[in-house]
Amino acid sequence: MQKLKMIILLTVVCFTTNAVAQKAKAEKNKFLEGKKYSVNFYELKGENRGKAIPSLVLIKAGKVEADLMYEKLQMQPIAYTVTLDSTYTEDDSETRLVTFEATNTQDKNEYKWEVTVNNYDIEGTVIVMKAGVEKKKYEFTGKEKTKK
Repeated sequence: MQKLKMIILLTVVCFTTNAVAQKAKAEKNKFLEGKKYSVNFYELKGENRGKAIPSLVLIKAGKVEADLMYEKLQMQPIAYTVTLDSTYTEDDSETRLVTFEATNTQDKNEYKWEVTVNNYDIEGTVIVMKAGVEKKKYEFTGKEKTKK
């Protein structure tokens, strides 16, 4: 009887550990994976929009990152979650629309990406909050960087 209980317990632990390990992996979207986008970031201050700051947005290994966000905010790559992945046809042209979010908390700051990719175009926002209060907000737009 003791052996049976031990076997059941080990089985439950193995399945639970496997499920948790798989959930911790970053989600990868085949359409987004490996893409680089040349973008312009704009810092929003109240109703005003700052000047354009060129940067790169990279999507790799199931994470999103930007060199400017690392330089200004020390923001590390963050795992994203796809909220919409759709293909539709309009005027005989096929369009791929993907939206995703990425959130992370680090050093009492919460970082949040909200992004929409429409074929080769990208746009979105990056918000930094501390204790539930918005500290910085950036908008960005750009296009996929073509391979030469």
